[in-house]
Order: sequence, then C-alpha cells, then structure tokens
Amino acid sequence: MEALMGMVVVDASNSQDLQNHIMNMGAIALSSIVGMISIVSLLGILAMTLVVAPNATQRISGALRERNVASFFAGIPIFGFFGLTTAIVHKSQVLVAANFLVFGVILILAYAAAAEDIGRRLFWACGKEGSRASHLASGWLVFAFAACFPVLGWFVILPYVTLSGLGSVVVGMLPPRKAAAAEMKDIEFPEK
Repeated sequence: MEALMGMVVVDASNSQDLQNHIMNMGAIALSSIVGMISIVSLLGILAMTLVVAPNATQRISGALRERNVASFFAGIPIFGFFGLTTAIVHKSQVLVAANFLVFGVILILAYAAAAEDIGRRLFWACGKEGSRASHLASGWLVFAFAACFPVLGWFVILPYVTLSGLGSVVVGMLPPRKAAAAEMKDIEFPEK
C-alpha cells in the first residue's frame, strides 16, 4: 500500500486531488479486505463440510440429489419463516441478529450441499469420480460463474439453489424413503 502511495504524487494544496487519492486508496483497501474475507469464508465452508460436519452436508447433499423437487418446495416455507420472523422481531436488534445468524448457518449448509451436488453432477457428466473437496470447489466455481450473468444467475439460479438448498436441510433430516418394491408382497392365491 505504501508503494502505491509513493508512486502517486499528490499535491496537498489541491483538496480535490487529495480527496480523490484517499478515495482511490480506500477503494483498493476495501477490495483487498473483501477479497480476503471471501477467501477465508470459502476456506471455512470447505473446512466445515470436510472436517466439522461431513455427515450433515453429505446427508443434505444426498437429499438434494435424490429429492430435488421436494427440497425446492420445502425451501419456500423455510424462507418465508425466516422472513416472517424477521418482520415480527424487527424492533429488537438482538433477535434480528440471532435470526440472521441462524439463517446464515443454515444457508451455508444449504449452499455447501448444493455446491457439492452440482460438483458431483459435473464430474459425473465428465465421466470422472473426484473427491468431496473437488466436488465442492467445482460447485462453487459454477456458482461464481453463474453470478457473472445478472438476470440468469441472480434471478433464476440463485433463488433456485437457495430454496432447494434450504429445503434439502429439512428433507435431509427426514428418514429416507423405503423402496416401494421392498414393501410389496407377492399375491398369494389360496389353494382349493
């Protein structure tokens, strides 16, 4: 940062130049901080899904993979629930912060499971296996690429991934469905 400041000669007598210089340096510093926070949070999500809660994210990802339509429709009331609780407790800063914290933790699990599912499908389409870390990383790259397209990425892909990921958290807690063929018995004919 000091090297950048040394490269630019600013005339301190002109307050407009000084203000522009300070604003530019602030923008560079803020961009660097946001970039570092993004990298740290992605590494935290990777560590959470691989080390802290691998079974939970795998179960949620499996629910999203096996029952994606049910997960999407289960995510709508969950999103509505958090929106409603925020509207109800909006006067209490502590309750709003707690609501956003709980929603953020659930959303991180949902996005991690969705990224792992998308990465697994991407590797499957290429005919490769891959590890959970590679599935997660490739899924996050797909999310980042989708965010580059404002209309499609922001208004189609992001809401779909958010709602289906939130729903898969609930659907993943439910016991798995039993196969219909395993429950059906053969028809028995009485002997005469």
